[in-house]
Amino acid sequence: MAKEEKVLLTEAAKNLIGQTTGVVEMYGEVDLETVRRLIHAIPDQDPRYWDEELASPRFGGTTAPPLMLSYAANRKPPWEEDQMSEIMNDNWLDDSGGGMGRKEEALPSLRDAAPVVSHLHAGDEFEVFQYPKLGDKIFYQSRWIDIQEKTGRRGKFLLITTETRYWNQNDETICITRAVGIES
Repeated sequence: MAKEEKVLLTEAAKNLIGQTTGVVEMYGEVDLETVRRLIHAIPDQDPRYWDEELASPRFGGTTAPPLMLSYAANRKPPWEEDQMSEIMNDNWLDDSGGGMGRKEEALPSLRDAAPVVSHLHAGDEFEVFQYPKLGDKIFYQSRWIDIQEKTGRRGKFLLITTETRYWNQNDETICITRAVGIES
């Protein structure tokens, strides 16, 4: 008698494809201090991020690294509760970052739609259209792009893809990111 494998790609999971978050406005604007902290952290000391004279002819002024948006855009304002301490106290092995993002940013949960319990971040793709400028107000919206059931050496898993579009106050797309994950 053959062992029956559970189905991970449920109808509820398929129905997630195309669902989006609301539009989220980044707390604050692209500012010199955030850019300074990021370029020291990654490290990328390109002078176009801080030297106005050098950056102006080619970029129209100093810019920020476009990938900064995927890290800084969902930072919480200081008055919002940070739940990371509570999450870590409940389960110190939990590295999901569940309390770091903003509530408006969350896509509908795959774990509510499919019998999966673990997640592996499998990579990111960045499509850059322009550099963010100091003073830009940033907006973003995420959506489920694809969910596929696959079979690997250890059994079935879901290969998921989400996409986030970032744009400025002039509705100019700055970049689009696509994240791939493996859920089992």
